Amino acid sequence: MIIPKVQASSDQSLQLQAQTPNWFLQGIQKANQQDYQGALLDFTQAIQINNQHVEAYYQRGLIYAQYAQGKPLNRDGILSGCRRIGDYRIVCPVEVKNRIKENKQKAIKDFTQAIKFNPLYAAAYHQRGLVEEEQQKKLQDFQQAINLYFQKSLVYLNQNDYKQAAELLETIDKVHAEIRLLETLSRGDNRQTEKNPINSSTISPERKKLDVLMGEACQALRKGDLKAAGQKYREAALILRKRKDSRYQEVQQIITEIDQMANR
Repeated sequence: MIIPKVQASSDQSLQLQAQTPNWFLQGIQKANQQDYQGALLDFTQAIQINNQHVEAYYQRGLIYAQYAQGKPLNRDGILSGCRRIGDYRIVCPVEVKNRIKENKQKAIKDFTQAIKFNPLYAAAYHQRGLVEEEQQKKLQDFQQAINLYFQKSLVYLNQNDYKQAAELLETIDKVHAEIRLLETLSRGDNRQTEKNPINSSTISPERKKLDVLMGEACQALRKGDLKAAGQKYREAALILRKRKDSRYQEVQQIITEIDQMANR
């Protein structure tokens, strides 16, 4: 995708800078309408006018990531140009694989630019981790996203914005689930994972109970029921301590913050 650069005088440059929000907002609108090619053009225009437009890089990266994940899909659930062989195998021509790889690289590049101009952009780390192919890089991005999401959730708790805090804590739970899935795949359990994804019957009863407790804690917090949220997190903390799970300290900190809020 090549967008011609505009050579402008000083007055014209100021005018183009004023137009940047319009390009960005148009891109958001087109993305919501699933006009992804139009949105890419608009986000690219916004970036050409302001090469430090963090949100434009992020939103454009999301579209490239969507294409890299094989979307939009055919009705049979596979990428256009590919064909399914059996239950677990999909074969794609070389040109389709190359296109997917190219979109992944574009997505990673845009998320990296967003992080460059805003190192605290948790969602950019999260999304980059989803499209990264190297396991170590994925894990690093996921962990950084968790750290940033968690610090922001504590800020929301201190501001009594329980809904926003709960949403971030739910997102953290999803990232942890993605890490568990990645670790499962790295152990060579690909076939089993495809047949039994996250939340399937193969997960241990203790793991299921922990996931339920964390979910209920977030639901209670979202409603501002600090007593119920604290109790659910305490029950979850007992399981985490027994499992020697690294999340134990994280949950303990949430409990401390909730107790402080409740005693104000």
